[in-house]
Amino acid sequence: MNEPKQPRKLNTGSASGRSSAPSGSTGRRINRSGSSASTGSQQRTVYHASEQPRRQAQPQRQAQPAAHQGQPRRRPKKKKSPLKIALISLLTLVAVVCVGLFGLYQWVVHSISPEGGAPSLSELINTPSEFKGDVVNILVCGIDKDETRNYGGSSSSNDGMTDMIMYVNFNVKEKKINMLQIPRDTYVGEEYKTGGTGKINAVALRNEGGIADLAKLISEQYKLPIDYYVTIDMQSLREIVDLFGGIEVYVPEYMEYDGSILYPGLQTMDGNAVEFFVRNRKTYAQGDIKRLDMQRYFYQGLFARIRTATVWDIAKLTPVALKYVTTDMPGDVLVSVGVSFLQVDSANIMMCKVPTYSAAEYYNGNAIQVCDTEKTLDLINTYFLSYTTPVDSLDVPTVPTVGSSTDSNVQYMGQLDTAAGDTGESSTGDTSTAQSGE
Repeated sequence: MNEPKQPRKLNTGSASGRSSAPSGSTGRRINRSGSSASTGSQQRTVYHASEQPRRQAQPQRQAQPAAHQGQPRRRPKKKKSPLKIALISLLTLVAVVCVGLFGLYQWVVHSISPEGGAPSLSELINTPSEFKGDVVNILVCGIDKDETRNYGGSSSSNDGMTDMIMYVNFNVKEKKINMLQIPRDTYVGEEYKTGGTGKINAVALRNEGGIADLAKLISEQYKLPIDYYVTIDMQSLREIVDLFGGIEVYVPEYMEYDGSILYPGLQTMDGNAVEFFVRNRKTYAQGDIKRLDMQRYFYQGLFARIRTATVWDIAKLTPVALKYVTTDMPGDVLVSVGVSFLQVDSANIMMCKVPTYSAAEYYNGNAIQVCDTEKTLDLINTYFLSYTTPVDSLDVPTVPTVGSSTDSNVQYMGQLDTAAGDTGESSTGDTSTAQSGE
């Protein structure tokens, strides 16, 4: 005959089987329906202290049921504090973000590195090993890929000329940067192919080694070591500036050409206005030589904007870098150089240009710039080889010249900062119709 089911006593104490309380203790009995939790005929009853201290409500060890005696004691599970849970969650999130950023970093570095078969620089032209880590020398070239021009001899060719050539000497140890502008029409002789122009801007396009051959030529003729190169499609200027929401650039003089106008003073330029500013040369008597001087004001504005860039600015610029920038710099060097650059004061960033003769100099009917080797030699030894042994001569080809050469125009970025800062409020002309100048 079945006995009626007994109510189940809920055990809310520890799992050690301490079920008896001292006689005479005052407590509240918790009784819930369910199957009996007894061992044999013995029932387990658990009490919680209500008015007495909790230590008095604890059951005596000797009253343990026989079935539980000798079993290992199990500790109750401790609840994790909200602070600990939040800390674990934060660390997990940081780990995920770091993994994601590392993956993005690897993808970006891979994307802007040369594809298989692309040129790499010979170690023979690198900076001497004893200066490794202290000095890095980089060739930076802006490539003009104007779709209206037929550079390679066929309508499908659009490789472009290296119309902006700059040698950058970065003394990381002393936190100094010296930059040498090489005019695009500088005469380079006949050792390298130039398509009959004799100009340096055609070397990378016309020779099989591409940018590596241009680096080799500069190293041979100007005695300058080169570790890495960076090429930038000049078409990226518009996108970079517009992604930044415009850039403040100091305009030294009134400029007007082919419907584009820029007023003197500090101007906030959009992409079209900047392209007109850096490419215009038709309005200057000295043409490309004067343009090099004007471009420095754009570099000053760009560097100033980069120093204030946020993580979101960098995120927006990443697609532009993937599309328009190519470099053979390893990822770790790229990051190291970028971080070190931000630590350089503008007073320690110098820009100058190769002194050249330009009066009525021609090669195969093409107007050229002829290097003033004496002035250039002094310039290179003073600013670009000061950390090592100076050279006695250069191997830059020359032709008979007349008149005097241009000035190297040594300027520090701090001077340009001052010029821009001293302008105060400027008249902001309508630059919405500005287009690229030629």
